[in-house]
Amino acid sequence: MTDQRMTATRLATASVGEALDSAPDPLDGCLRMLLDAAGAADDLELPTAAVRETHADAIRRLGFPGDAYVLALVGGTGVGKSSLLNALAGVTVSPASARRPTTSQPIAWVPAAERDALAPLLGWLGVGDVREHAADDLGPVAILDLPDMDSVATEHRARVEALLPRVDAVAWVTDPEKYHDAVLHDDFLRAWLPRLARQAVVVNKADRLGPEDGRRIRRDLEADLARGQRAGDRSSVPVILTSAAPSSATGRTEAADRREAADRTGVTGSEPELAGLRHWLADGVAAKAIVRARVAATAVDLTLGLARDAGIDATRSATPFLDDKARAAAIEEATSAVLRAVDLPGLERQAEAATRALARARGTGPVGRLTSLLYRASGRATRVADPDAFLVRWRDRGPLSPAVEVLRDALAMPLRAASPAVRPVLAAALEPTELRKGLERAVDRAISGLGPLTPPTSRWWSVIGFLQTLATAGIALSAAWVVFWILGGPPASSVQVPVLGSVPSPFASLVGFLAAGYLLARLLGAHAGWVGRRWAQRLRDRVAATVQTEVSQRGLLPLDMLEDARLRLWTAASTMDRTCRRR
Repeated sequence: MTDQRMTATRLATASVGEALDSAPDPLDGCLRMLLDAAGAADDLELPTAAVRETHADAIRRLGFPGDAYVLALVGGTGVGKSSLLNALAGVTVSPASARRPTTSQPIAWVPAAERDALAPLLGWLGVGDVREHAADDLGPVAILDLPDMDSVATEHRARVEALLPRVDAVAWVTDPEKYHDAVLHDDFLRAWLPRLARQAVVVNKADRLGPEDGRRIRRDLEADLARGQRAGDRSSVPVILTSAAPSSATGRTEAADRREAADRTGVTGSEPELAGLRHWLADGVAAKAIVRARVAATAVDLTLGLARDAGIDATRSATPFLDDKARAAAIEEATSAVLRAVDLPGLERQAEAATRALARARGTGPVGRLTSLLYRASGRATRVADPDAFLVRWRDRGPLSPAVEVLRDALAMPLRAASPAVRPVLAAALEPTELRKGLERAVDRAISGLGPLTPPTSRWWSVIGFLQTLATAGIALSAAWVVFWILGGPPASSVQVPVLGSVPSPFASLVGFLAAGYLLARLLGAHAGWVGRRWAQRLRDRVAATVQTEVSQRGLLPLDMLEDARLRLWTAASTMDRTCRRR
């Protein structure tokens, strides 16, 4: 991942956040980003079924009519959830008993004015037992009394876990004996605190506590809840002390019991044991805002969960598996290994030989054209003077194993440092066969992108070819003259040659034309070699650059696909953490 790509990612993240802020309904944007995060997680082979199911539930929940939200009373065996609901109602809504478990199916207590509007929502939740009330001091809330989360009947806990993703708010009910219960804290609060915008911990049976014990339990729970919240989340979960136990059965007046409870718990009001809970239920929060905040909080938590599974910290800059420096070094070394297999020196020889062959065909006269034709017909030209065929046959000259091992060595440390969830897919991307195929495709693309490798030519070769034609004709005529003279033709004049003295003109003419042809051939060879070497060097540089570009861009394609998926997941998580958690 280059610095330019990182900068572009930060700009894209900022622009996505601005788009969410300015969208007609930013929550729709948050839900779309949740799907984007799921798509990126799919590419990393992370499980996303629960995320997609939650997204579908969110869309369905936002579509229900009505102005009430759904709050669930969730707690362990014997903490008094049913008693608490009955005390709120003033009548028996959910039967309470010493026999455990008591509640086996969820019971809904809903405002009478919202009964019809809530019917589709309660049907979706699978709640068939509905009781209504006419109270107007609790706000627009439908309260569900759920089975015990730690029930000996396993189907009860399963029912709680199935309903929790669909309710809008939760009152976690506990008591002085169970407020540190591991099931509550480890199995439920740890998972659900980040996903619920509205929730409270209700410590029932507070009438059994003295003032100092009540303050101590409140401090302990507030500390536990603060540790369980996500970093940067400033929202707080209130701890409410209540008492729903009937007191008249002891022979004392109910009013006296309430006064004593008020003295001991510090709760005042017409119903001291429930005043705090009633106040929290009716604090004026709009029901639709609670629903939307719940959906947004869940979307953020699920996205951040996917990011954590992928080893991504959404609060920090995105970091690739392989940093820029290590990637550049690995690509450079792998490219060198690939180019050794391609054999650039051999390509240069082929290019120069092809240039010389073209020069011979154009610059050596009739004899050169004939020898060039025989050269091509014999197949030698294809073996030693055809750079196109030479490059196509690159697989015959060397394996890519050294290049593959270079890449695998470079990625050994990132593989060990990767999160356990993505380590298998990363290891699959580094499988030697896949890396080799990627490098082979990169070399093939580089070669095919070069196009036909046509050797260069020169107009001087045509001039030399014309002069060679004249020299060839002169040689033929001189040879005929020599034969005619030897066979008794007319006497010929002589030419004075230094050192040799007097040489008959036929011989002098033949030697002269032969010398001219030789000099022209040497001149042609020298010029063709110079042109060929220049072209071979340019071709070598071009092939090296093209191969390096392809290996850089495509040689690590399996890894780059994973890097892209992690980058998309980081973008979604960091943007949602910054812009969606407050919806």
